[in-house]
Amino acid sequence: MQRSARFAQGAFPAVVIAGLLAGAACVTDKVTGEKKFAVLQWSNEEEQKIGDESAPNFEQQFGGAFPDQTDQQYLGSVVKEMASHSVRKDDFDYKFEILNSSEPNAFALPGGYVYITRGLLEHLESEGEFVGVLGHELGHVEHQHSMLQQNKTLLATGALAVLGIGENLLQKDPEQPDTVTALASYGAPLALLHFSREQESEADERGIFFAHEMGYDPREMKKTFVYFQQLEAKSGGQTPSFLRDHPTNEKRLADIDDLIRDKYPDVLQKSPTAFRAPPGSGDRFVQIVASMKSAAPAYKKQEQALALLAQGSDPRKLQQAAKLADEAHQALPDEPLIECLMGEVQFAQKGGDRGRAHFERSRSLQQKAVPGKEYWKPAFYLGAIAENAGNHAAAVPQLKRATALFPDNPIGHYYLGSALEKTGDARGAANAFHRAAQLAPADSALQQKSLARVQSLQGGATTRNR
Repeated sequence: MQRSARFAQGAFPAVVIAGLLAGAACVTDKVTGEKKFAVLQWSNEEEQKIGDESAPNFEQQFGGAFPDQTDQQYLGSVVKEMASHSVRKDDFDYKFEILNSSEPNAFALPGGYVYITRGLLEHLESEGEFVGVLGHELGHVEHQHSMLQQNKTLLATGALAVLGIGENLLQKDPEQPDTVTALASYGAPLALLHFSREQESEADERGIFFAHEMGYDPREMKKTFVYFQQLEAKSGGQTPSFLRDHPTNEKRLADIDDLIRDKYPDVLQKSPTAFRAPPGSGDRFVQIVASMKSAAPAYKKQEQALALLAQGSDPRKLQQAAKLADEAHQALPDEPLIECLMGEVQFAQKGGDRGRAHFERSRSLQQKAVPGKEYWKPAFYLGAIAENAGNHAAAVPQLKRATALFPDNPIGHYYLGSALEKTGDARGAANAFHRAAQLAPADSALQQKSLARVQSLQGGATTRNR
């Protein structure tokens, strides 16, 4: 699975790297006791701060919180029990979230943030498999792999890699309703850290440890890698992006067998019914997965509609998107993400006040389903609608809310800058446009327009000060 952590971007000057090397030391792996070289070392407080700053962007990029508090609470209790067995159980208050994305993924952020997407969860077959997968993610936190991998990247290149963007975004005009939907779905430039094969193997060992410690059959974890093999086969041998740099699935399967034989031989002596929550036992986990699988066709139509919206203003594609959105909405009429899609389609078709009722209902549904876990798009579109209607004072709080929820999405900052400028807050507007320019794809229309607004506002301020 793809492991992600958002850190400061940009190259480090040679003098800075030299200074860091002078202060470098070894850190002790809390799982193995092994000493490892590290240029940068994080205290628990620093690690927590990095996670706290990173989490909102990743949560929003992956569709926000899945709108079923019952499922969330149940699986969260399993993760909480898992964390109680961690060697770093006293370092963080571990947090778990199901993310409402169809991309099959799971990842952990520094500071104890652990996530799984709906898209991966619906393909798991047992609670034991779930514990193995999330135990793997917890293993990355225990071993401080994000910190160690950042050290390697710093020494190798002096900078962190930035997520690539599609060429079709470069010329999207942020002021045209039919292209705003594409920019709103743009993945912010998050820095991605790919863990080494050795680190992935270390995390696999922790997944086995947690499953065994909690009474599950650790061999269930192997089913996830079989699923990954199937994904690779469907993609024509092309490894999906979130599986790159991992050990081969065949090796991981063999390594799991070897580790269980050597360290947990008791597993081989037990019958399937002797383990906690055996596969097919009709437990709560099986019910959760069955519910997600039944909803999968509607989510697939939702994604297809968003993909059509991202292509621009072709009326035929907008009509196809509207048809898919209607079908998804009929299947899941109270799903916040699909309700938001209905608004996005209407906004893309006509602009103006179109879609408002859907965005307001989407927000209401999300707040009811998962209190305190708001999705950013309804706030953004309600702000954009108010801004386009000339109601700038009403737009500002909505857009501030949207940028607070998803700090690294540029289109929110652009619209906030526009609203602030028209309410007379030139400094706030310049800051918002500057942030939009930093986050927008390089040389895109969004970046160019943002930079032009910054220059205009700064020039105007200089003239007035004279």
